[in-house]
Amino acid sequence: MDKLMRAHLFRMKRDRVFWICMAVMLACSVGMTLNGCRQAGIMIAQGYQWGLEKYYFTLGPMVGFLAGTFSGLFLGTEHADGAVRGKLIVGYPRRQVYLSALLVNMLAAGAITAVWLAGGLVGIPFLGLWKQGAAAAEVQILIAFGSAMALAFIFTLLGMMVEKKSAGAVGSIVLFMALLLVATWGYNALMEPEMTAGFIMTVDGVQTAELTPNPNYVSGVMRRALELILDILPTGQEALLSNGGIVRPGLNLAASAVITLCTTLAGLAFFEGKDLK
Repeated sequence: MDKLMRAHLFRMKRDRVFWICMAVMLACSVGMTLNGCRQAGIMIAQGYQWGLEKYYFTLGPMVGFLAGTFSGLFLGTEHADGAVRGKLIVGYPRRQVYLSALLVNMLAAGAITAVWLAGGLVGIPFLGLWKQGAAAAEVQILIAFGSAMALAFIFTLLGMMVEKKSAGAVGSIVLFMALLLVATWGYNALMEPEMTAGFIMTVDGVQTAELTPNPNYVSGVMRRALELILDILPTGQEALLSNGGIVRPGLNLAASAVITLCTTLAGLAFFEGKDLK
């Protein structure tokens, strides 16, 4: 296992895709935060009170996209070059081969997340520390890492199933985008107001009409179901982080832990019986 990990780490340190993902994440995090600070300066001058948390977690979904890109290409190359089959031929157990791939994906996702959060710290000189308090910020940071780890486990399961490099890369990105679309749709549906006010034209100009029920408002069992989906899905947690909507952090962390456990067991079981040609 140690030799497998050393080989993976050696490859990862020389992998251009990994460093490109890290550089893109850092540049976007710094750029987004500084642009947010500029906007916040205008709003603060008008009397609004905005803190660092307004922008700090905005790029959460981007972590999953970059982690999926790296995982698909990295594991796809392993299959394409025959490295996976070679490791089994020389006597490494399938369990160790799978777990070593999992660990390198975890390290990559953790590194991308760390770079994202580190880049956001450039906003401290302009906006100060989190107004919500250190404890709340620490919980949100844990959720950010937890969701990234859950996605890394999912990408590993997919990457070890797909043997073609192009299919692995495309599959990881498509899977992430599908999960993100579900989360985005669920979040937008929950944000629909219960009552809406239209506008009418009168001789005195445009006036606000009376409040009327919003037909798109989600209530009852459907609302609770969408809230649960957002709390469970890693992309849902990232969407909630981006919009400051974390309300059940314990459930978020527990869901990430369950996903990591289930995908690991499923991946090990699948890889044990996989026919590597």
